[in-house]
Amino acid sequence: MSVEAKITQPSAERVVVAGRVMPEFHHIGVEPLTGACGAEVTGVDLRKPLSDEVLREVMLAFEHFLVIMMRDQDLSIEQHKAFSRYFGELTELPQAPTYAGQSDMQEVRREAHEPVSVVPFTRFHTDSPFLPRPPLCMVMRAIDAPRYGGDTAFANMYLAYEELSDGMKETLGRLRVVYSGKDIWSKNAKLDKDKQLRLRESHSFSEDHLESVHPAVRSHPRTGRKALYVTPAYFKHFEGWSPEDSRSLLDYLAHMPHKLQYQCRIRWKPNTVIVWDNRFLQHCGIHDYENERRHLVRTTIIGERPI
Repeated sequence: MSVEAKITQPSAERVVVAGRVMPEFHHIGVEPLTGACGAEVTGVDLRKPLSDEVLREVMLAFEHFLVIMMRDQDLSIEQHKAFSRYFGELTELPQAPTYAGQSDMQEVRREAHEPVSVVPFTRFHTDSPFLPRPPLCMVMRAIDAPRYGGDTAFANMYLAYEELSDGMKETLGRLRVVYSGKDIWSKNAKLDKDKQLRLRESHSFSEDHLESVHPAVRSHPRTGRKALYVTPAYFKHFEGWSPEDSRSLLDYLAHMPHKLQYQCRIRWKPNTVIVWDNRFLQHCGIHDYENERRHLVRTTIIGERPI
């Protein structure tokens, strides 16, 4: 769905948040979480079909803030899927465990007695960049959440790119990244049992779909706004570079989402629903909880080929 921000405030009163002037909302409540990204949306009941006016503003909030959060949404599986389809076509993932026998739903689950390692990627990353069309977004709902801790942090990679020097932008603009998920199962099998990830045991993806080459800087297909698209997850090397030569630049870029001025955090509560833009954010689950269950379920929306 195409969305356009309607800006009607006098220039002296315009509020800049998430790197752009904040649009007006008349049919939903929108409260920014930080100046970098994220907003809490109120006045929406996801158990019911959304009106055209409400849907238009939800999409506007999603595009502007990159991650939107809605509390107290007690959804069935079909209601979760129905809301997700407003954002696009649902897709499977080859590596993520499925939920409740639904091939197009995934779960992120850590039982109270389990080690941190069952949940992958405790560093900032973007999901499944090895796919030819990596996910556009995820729609995730909390079933169980720790009393304290277990937040998810997000970092706005538009802002990270925009603060780079012109020379670095020029260099990255010429680079492409080789991402591969071909070896994650074999690597996992070699780990000690108490360090293994919880992965999907089988899938129908071909080998060709488990490795792709994407630009290091990607652009929004509608606005053209550019963002950094380099993540350590599934990273092999920059195209034409050796893994050794690639490592120093990757290490530098991997620190960028850790800057607090790019971030927001979501505190999970049961029936919290979030939608995050997997193209232009990086995210990180924060494992600062022990002896508590954390169970999140999600759908994944297929994206476009990065440009």
